[in-house]
Amino acid sequence: MRYLLFCALALSVPAVPAVAARPAVAAQAAYTQLLDADRGFSNAGKGKPLPEAIGAMFDRDAVLVAGAPDLVRGSEAIRAKLAAKPGNATATVEWSPVGGGISADRTHGFTYGAMTVRPKDGAAQPLKYLAYWVKRPEGWRVFGYKRIGAKEGVALTPGGPVIGWGAKRGDDAGATLKASESAFSDEAQKIGLRAAFQKWGRPDSVNLGAAESIAVGAQAIGEGVAGPEPVSSVTWAADEVMVAPSGDLGLSYGLLHLNQPQEGRPSTIPFFTIWARPSPRDPWRYVAE
Repeated sequence: MRYLLFCALALSVPAVPAVAARPAVAAQAAYTQLLDADRGFSNAGKGKPLPEAIGAMFDRDAVLVAGAPDLVRGSEAIRAKLAAKPGNATATVEWSPVGGGISADRTHGFTYGAMTVRPKDGAAQPLKYLAYWVKRPEGWRVFGYKRIGAKEGVALTPGGPVIGWGAKRGDDAGATLKASESAFSDEAQKIGLRAAFQKWGRPDSVNLGAAESIAVGAQAIGEGVAGPEPVSSVTWAADEVMVAPSGDLGLSYGLLHLNQPQEGRPSTIPFFTIWARPSPRDPWRYVAE
């Protein structure tokens, strides 16, 4: 009976789904353009030294996760960091996105995919990457970026695209996102990293730190980051956040602090997390890291 009632209601108001779908259709088209822009930077960088090829896509105020102890901030500093690594000046690089998402207003998005670094001497190096993009007058530019090692010959299995519907932000989206990152950490201290990651993620969340490929879904991500014990090895908070004007997609970044640091080793690890929400009434949930 309820099924028939739902069908009758759907037939009686055909215009509502069509109107609601328009922003998502436009965002889907923009998402495809973002993937094309990502591939375009790879194509433009073919044969060029790695720092030049990757450096061309960074926003002026970009942040790079490049290992302990801190974030690298600003496009010039990022290029210098890439250039300082031995072998990068003579290596070439190519990459291709396999997944990502975009905000409803089509000004923020993210991509992730496979990368191959080809040193002048030696074997090719497979990597995974995650990039947070902002739309500038000159086109899409990367604001947040990190690369992670990958296993040779392992295909990357993506989650579904995160297409924004628009939160029509009536709250302070940046403040609520920053508070969510802190609450995520606070809860991890009480219930453990595994349970916290499973609670604060979504079925379409992805984590590039998986040993084989990409972990998809909060359940799988939680099982991969830690054991079931109610402890956390790290505490963290967002130093800064960036949120799309539509309020449905954002980036938080800062430092993880080791709860039991080892003498002679860094006590902080840089991070960034990509978040999404359908509306201001819904909680922020991480969708990529």
